[in-house]
Amino acid sequence: MPMENVEHILAHHDPEHACNQGSIIKLGNGDLLLGYNQERGKHHSDSGQSCFIRSIDNGRTWDPATNQVVWPYDEYQGNWDCAFAQVADGTILMHTRVCSFVAASALKDVSEQDIGGPPPGRPERLKRQTGYALLKSTDLGLTWRGPIPVNTAPMADSGLSRYIVGGSGAGHIIELPDGGLLMPLHGSETREFIAQSGENIRTFVLRSDDGGENWQYWATVAHDAANILQLAEPGMARLHSGRLVCLIRATARPGRSDNMWMVYSDDDGASWSRPLRTALWGFPADVMQLQDGPVLAVYGHRRDPFGVRGCLSDDGITWLRENEFIIKEGGAAPSSFRQYWHTGYPTVTQCDDGTIVTAYHEYTNDAQPIQCMWVTRFTP
Repeated sequence: MPMENVEHILAHHDPEHACNQGSIIKLGNGDLLLGYNQERGKHHSDSGQSCFIRSIDNGRTWDPATNQVVWPYDEYQGNWDCAFAQVADGTILMHTRVCSFVAASALKDVSEQDIGGPPPGRPERLKRQTGYALLKSTDLGLTWRGPIPVNTAPMADSGLSRYIVGGSGAGHIIELPDGGLLMPLHGSETREFIAQSGENIRTFVLRSDDGGENWQYWATVAHDAANILQLAEPGMARLHSGRLVCLIRATARPGRSDNMWMVYSDDDGASWSRPLRTALWGFPADVMQLQDGPVLAVYGHRRDPFGVRGCLSDDGITWLRENEFIIKEGGAAPSSFRQYWHTGYPTVTQCDDGTIVTAYHEYTNDAQPIQCMWVTRFTP
């Protein structure tokens, strides 16, 4: 894909808080809304708060005055992995994971004590995911109602792993022609999921027929009955034809990052095709159909030289390596920087004038690197 008029733009940088895992959407009025997770401190801990910043010029500039917290963290609870969508009546929906903290007590010396990082002043506390929630705005993000608890049953909503019932900013809620809403997620049925030996992760969708007030399990999107592949962090889109397509991050036990896998649905997500392995290595992906027809996927590339890549498909099903292109390279922290870290998690939208805007996080070049939000604008 030829990229023209390429611009790499720093959208948001907070020297006191790591910012990561974005979710970008174009609103009905033409504004761009970039949601992201603001951590409690400088480390990526998945225990912070969901925020957004706005652009009124197709992503060229991002006004700090528009920066807003949607759901603030407190001493006892946080939220992360927010994903945004706007439905036909103008309502903006944001869904997110919820975590709480518990005292370590006898578990004080267990290695998991640092999962997610403790809140300020509480070095002994453990983070656990304790639910999933949705918030709504009917005034373009000025005010928000919620959180509304999301029923993920029969999928577990808490457990030892950060992977229990999750998603990424690319997992936007999809509105169907009949008004139904689909929420793409991943998770497992058991709470005590252990990454190397327990139940593997599947991708699934919840459905709501009352505007997101209530949710039910709708369908399994992809699941490996052999218990080898973990299928997580779906990037899903509804094409002009009505077909739903989904690219899925895959990890093969005991821990090899595999190529992305693909599925599709022709009945509004009630049933899905057999998963097929694509030629694309990277994760996770966001997917959208462009105005002129081709389907675009953007995804992180967490191997040297790191960065964000894209690929075009004629139908959203066939993804060829020769159609892959580099959106931006770099952004990794030095190998000596010792903390849980990663880059990418791209999310994409297209402006009315055809400009493509993809958002992602990467590290600064400071002596103490910190994650911040970038966007790349280009025309196809």
